[in-house]
Amino acid sequence: MAGGLLLSLAFAGCAAITCKPVSIVVVKKEERARVENLSGGLYRTTETGRLEPAQAPGLVREYWVQSDAGDWYRVTADQFKTAEVDRPIEICR
Repeated sequence: MAGGLLLSLAFAGCAAITCKPVSIVVVKKEERARVENLSGGLYRTTETGRLEPAQAPGLVREYWVQSDAGDWYRVTADQFKTAEVDRPIEICR
Protein backbone atom coordinates (compact mmCIF):
# COMPACT_ATOMS: atom_id res chain seq x y z
CA MET A 1 0.00 0.00 0.00
CA ALA A 2 2.85 2.40 0.81
CA GLY A 3 4.37 1.71 -2.62
CA GLY A 4 1.13 2.66 -4.34
CA LEU A 5 0.98 5.89 -2.38
CA LEU A 6 4.55 6.76 -3.37
CA LEU A 7 3.81 6.06 -7.03
CA SER A 8 0.70 8.25 -6.99
CA LEU A 9 2.67 11.09 -5.36
CA ALA A 10 5.44 10.72 -7.96
CA PHE A 11 2.98 10.93 -10.85
CA ALA A 12 1.21 13.89 -9.27
CA GLY A 13 4.54 15.71 -9.07
CA CYS A 14 5.29 14.99 -12.72
CA ALA A 15 1.91 16.31 -13.80
CA ALA A 16 2.86 19.77 -12.56
CA ILE A 17 5.81 20.03 -14.95
CA THR A 18 4.16 18.71 -18.10
CA CYS A 19 3.65 20.94 -21.11
CA LYS A 20 0.24 22.48 -21.64
CA PRO A 21 0.25 23.58 -25.30
CA VAL A 22 -1.30 26.97 -25.97
CA SER A 23 -1.67 28.74 -29.29
CA ILE A 24 -0.81 32.45 -29.31
CA VAL A 25 -0.59 35.07 -32.03
CA VAL A 26 2.87 36.67 -32.09
CA VAL A 27 2.89 40.48 -32.14
CA LYS A 28 6.55 41.02 -31.26
CA LYS A 29 9.81 39.06 -31.09
CA GLU A 30 12.85 39.87 -28.94
CA GLU A 31 16.26 38.29 -28.64
CA ARG A 32 17.85 39.13 -25.30
CA ALA A 33 21.36 38.45 -24.04
CA ARG A 34 22.85 38.44 -20.58
CA VAL A 35 26.30 37.74 -19.15
CA GLU A 36 26.50 34.74 -16.85
CA ASN A 37 29.34 32.69 -15.40
CA LEU A 38 29.52 29.51 -17.46
CA SER A 39 31.38 26.28 -16.91
CA GLY A 40 33.09 25.02 -20.03
CA GLY A 41 33.48 21.48 -18.67
CA LEU A 42 36.92 22.30 -17.26
CA TYR A 43 37.84 22.03 -13.60
CA ARG A 44 40.36 23.83 -11.45
CA THR A 45 41.98 22.92 -8.15
CA THR A 46 41.34 25.33 -5.28
CA GLU A 47 43.88 26.37 -2.67
CA THR A 48 42.54 23.62 -0.36
CA GLY A 49 42.91 20.96 -3.05
CA ARG A 50 39.22 20.70 -3.94
CA LEU A 51 38.10 20.43 -7.56
CA GLU A 52 35.63 23.08 -8.75
CA PRO A 53 34.18 23.82 -12.17
CA ALA A 54 36.24 26.53 -13.88
CA GLN A 55 33.84 29.33 -14.70
CA ALA A 56 34.25 32.27 -17.03
CA PRO A 57 31.82 34.99 -18.10
CA GLY A 58 29.86 34.08 -21.19
CA LEU A 59 26.89 35.32 -23.18
CA VAL A 60 23.54 33.54 -22.71
CA ARG A 61 20.86 34.22 -25.31
CA GLU A 62 17.14 34.11 -24.57
CA TYR A 63 14.32 34.24 -27.10
CA TRP A 64 10.97 35.82 -26.28
CA VAL A 65 7.69 36.38 -28.13
CA GLN A 66 4.82 38.62 -27.12
CA SER A 67 1.23 37.49 -27.59
CA ASP A 68 -1.64 39.64 -28.77
CA ALA A 69 -2.82 39.63 -25.12
CA GLY A 70 0.42 41.39 -24.14
CA ASP A 71 2.05 38.46 -22.30
CA TRP A 72 5.69 37.55 -22.96
CA TYR A 73 6.76 33.90 -23.39
CA ARG A 74 10.25 32.47 -23.50
CA VAL A 75 10.67 30.13 -26.47
CA THR A 76 13.40 27.95 -27.91
CA ALA A 77 15.76 29.21 -30.60
CA ASP A 78 14.00 27.03 -33.19
CA GLN A 79 10.58 28.38 -32.24
CA PHE A 80 11.95 31.92 -32.41
CA LYS A 81 13.38 31.39 -35.90
CA THR A 82 10.12 30.03 -37.29
CA ALA A 83 7.80 32.46 -35.46
CA GLU A 84 6.32 35.19 -37.62
CA VAL A 85 4.59 38.36 -36.47
CA ASP A 86 0.78 38.21 -36.83
CA ARG A 87 0.93 34.40 -37.09
CA PRO A 88 -0.03 31.85 -34.45
CA ILE A 89 2.51 29.54 -32.80
CA GLU A 90 2.10 26.82 -30.20
CA ILE A 91 4.00 27.23 -26.93
CA CYS A 92 4.21 25.35 -23.64
CA ARG A 93 2.83 26.90 -20.48
